Amino acid sequence: MVECVICLETAKKPVKLPCKHQFCGECFEGELHGNICSIDLSTFIDLRLTYIAHSLAGWRSKYVVSADAITDVSERQCPCCRATIPPSKEQVSILKATRSLKQTCEERGDQNTPDYRQICEDLKKIEAQIGKDWDGVTVLEEETTEQDVVMPGYIAHKRDLKTFMRWFDAANPAKLDRANARLPDGMRSIPLLTFAIMMPSNIDLMRFLMQRGADVNKRSASGATPLSAVCEMGDSVNSALDHNQALEAAKLLLSWGANYVDDPSSMGSKQCCILRAQAQRNNELVSILQSELCGRRCELVDLSSRSELNGRTCVVEEYIKTSNQYVVTVEGRKEEMIFVSPDNLKRRDRTRDDCGYYIEFKNGRFIRKDFDSKDEYKAFLSSMNRDEQPAIDPNAEAKAEQAAADLLAELGIEDDVTEKKAKTQSNNKGKKSKNKKKGKKGKK
Repeated sequence: MVECVICLETAKKPVKLPCKHQFCGECFEGELHGNICSIDLSTFIDLRLTYIAHSLAGWRSKYVVSADAITDVSERQCPCCRATIPPSKEQVSILKATRSLKQTCEERGDQNTPDYRQICEDLKKIEAQIGKDWDGVTVLEEETTEQDVVMPGYIAHKRDLKTFMRWFDAANPAKLDRANARLPDGMRSIPLLTFAIMMPSNIDLMRFLMQRGADVNKRSASGATPLSAVCEMGDSVNSALDHNQALEAAKLLLSWGANYVDDPSSMGSKQCCILRAQAQRNNELVSILQSELCGRRCELVDLSSRSELNGRTCVVEEYIKTSNQYVVTVEGRKEEMIFVSPDNLKRRDRTRDDCGYYIEFKNGRFIRKDFDSKDEYKAFLSSMNRDEQPAIDPNAEAKAEQAAADLLAELGIEDDVTEKKAKTQSNNKGKKSKNKKKGKKGKK
């Protein structure tokens, strides 16, 4: 059992410094966010990082550093032994991403633009916050943090759906959680669900990932959530979404239980999401975000006029202020739009066991099947699992040989293999003819 040196109790979500001292995650974060450290009486402040690519003013790293960290690295020290505290993983990720942005601008010859000058300013601040004495390797991490799967950068750059799906399906679900993978540090450690927003067939890909366990509230190194990423897209420069797609993506995330970050200065806060949607002039999305239930998935309850719909799920489309009613779409194979009062709605977020549909990727496209009830969905999953039992394929050997031949052809070495195969066949024929001649002489 590890004891926290701050609260003197068993450490919860322990943070271990390179100097081997360990703290509760909350105790350590509280010490660094407070005004005075109770152990060494040093003063701390909340350092705020900025990131030009996504206007991250106000976001703060989980593990901040001391008041004079920008000018005096010696102040970033362990509360016990005064050993220097290394930068957090989030800070290092932003450092790499900002350096990558700077290099991209330089390769394009954009050194005279305002964006380039801002990137240089941000880079100086981040490098100062991390400190010149950083060894470039050591980072501050929670002892219990599991390593996320990192998607190869070339797949992210290619943005090809089939390539992405081949990589995703190659994993063993019992060992690797690729639904919650991240992009490399140089690409801001964006979660896969956020990256899916920028992919072809983005809405279906998002459904596919969440159905397989993607965390709808997983944050990037910059503090952005999938919902906040959607809010700043839509008819902007180089945007992957238009207004309608951004609206559909936001409603999808909300139906899966996307939540806002409590800190009003965070990118993922409700205020920041609304401001970003307003900046994109997406008025419909702004209305969705301002409402309590719009975009959410709910269960219909206490409907007297349509009692047969009680227990069914729906997606809230719009709030009518004059009549205090919501416009909802009843889910199922036959969708239906009705008006209900707020008292007839009970929030029921989608989950892996109750999402109302099943989506799979076959023959280069997504196929979706809708269900009228949770029981019907579970019955379908059970039958599908039974059907997936391995069966003996009489043509398995031939298929394996063909797959191997295709792979060799793709690698460009089929000519060598064909030549060797031809030589082997000719040698075999020669041996057979010699055996036949010997057999004839024996008979004579």
